[in-house]
Amino acid sequence: TTRIKPKNGFGGIGGHVIKPIALANVNKFYKLTNCSIIGCGGIYSGIDAFEHILCGASAIQIGTCLYSEGITCFNRIENELKTIMKFKNYNCLEDYKGQLKYM
Repeated sequence: TTRIKPKNGFGGIGGHVIKPIALANVNKFYKLTNCSIIGCGGIYSGIDAFEHILCGASAIQIGTCLYSEGITCFNRIENELKTIMKFKNYNCLEDYKGQLKYM
């Protein structure tokens, strides 16, 4: 079989293990730039999507979860995200995008 190793093996890493790094990078890029950011890495649930947006992502990318669960993951994650937003009284993503607070 053929295997692709982007950037000499530094690309193509995904799943749960990459989420903390992904969130840190999304937040840093959000603070440094005025660009729209696509958050990716470790998104398996509505809370994962919520956290990426909270860090500054304008959109999210779902890869490993799609591969393992199939296309039904999109509706599940969307519904979970809507439930979180309703609980927190957010009407749209802009209500909390980039609003991460440090402890």
